[in-house]
Amino acid sequence: MDSYQRILVVVDEHDFTLKGISRAAYIAGKNHAAVIVMLLEHGNTVNRLLDAFEVKTEIGKPSTLEEKHYCLHEFTKKAAHTGINISMASISCHSSDDVLQFCLDFKVDAVVVSASRHKMWDWLTIKPLDLRLVRESDQPVFVVKDHPWQPGGHILSFVEPCCEDEDHKSLNSTVLQTSAHFSHLLQGDCHLIDCFYGDNPSISFHLENDQRTNQQHHIEKLSNCLSQYHLDSRGGNDNNSLLHVAKALPEDAIESVAKEVDSELVIVGDFGHQGLLNNMCGNIAELVIDRINCDLLVVKPQSMH
Repeated sequence: MDSYQRILVVVDEHDFTLKGISRAAYIAGKNHAAVIVMLLEHGNTVNRLLDAFEVKTEIGKPSTLEEKHYCLHEFTKKAAHTGINISMASISCHSSDDVLQFCLDFKVDAVVVSASRHKMWDWLTIKPLDLRLVRESDQPVFVVKDHPWQPGGHILSFVEPCCEDEDHKSLNSTVLQTSAHFSHLLQGDCHLIDCFYGDNPSISFHLENDQRTNQQHHIEKLSNCLSQYHLDSRGGNDNNSLLHVAKALPEDAIESVAKEVDSELVIVGDFGHQGLLNNMCGNIAELVIDRINCDLLVVKPQSMH
């Protein structure tokens, strides 16, 4: 799973932070990836609207577009001096469409973006950059938050091993391969979580004798995933502490367990922007993005890459 060899970091000029670049540089220091940094510049209309929302810029923090470009150039220059293969993108970017086109043109393997200030963008009725990329990108998307990555840290991955259709099996496989890769990179462990809804007909269409409503069946399936992808680093019965099965909605369970284990990274799969229901209700990644305080990695089916 060493496919994260070309990483694009997108920095929003109105959510300006170096967190995303720092995280990408950390990954590149481990797997020798190339990092490309791009600044998303908004048009005059959005800038004028934001002037009414934004408070005064903190002292010492870049405020003008020129200062932000200079800050990014200086940071990438310092990172390059440490041996990281990092550079600024040579073209300008003004929308998420520009980002997606850049990913196609330059064969980007993953996109890194800092978590957006959703309250600000919701006030403007504009979709935040992180949510747009999670929905629209065919590449995996990192949403970076303040929680640091520590050696020996914890990853929490959401899988649905009881699903029998081939699409879900393929996506589960991608999530688990990615989990193994980042467990090795973090030198930590990986917790697996699955959810079921019981036999309540108002919530689930499963029959009462359907194994998918049986908690022990879910635990056994998760345990098989743990050993198949060599995530059972603890050995013995202690591996049970890495398995979490919740009779709850995925976004509720992920929020609870991520806090309980103090995870550095949550990994979920996403089929992409498909259908009217997805438009209206969103997906697990979108529902959980504001409910966890650690990084979120949204992986896509291999066929989309």
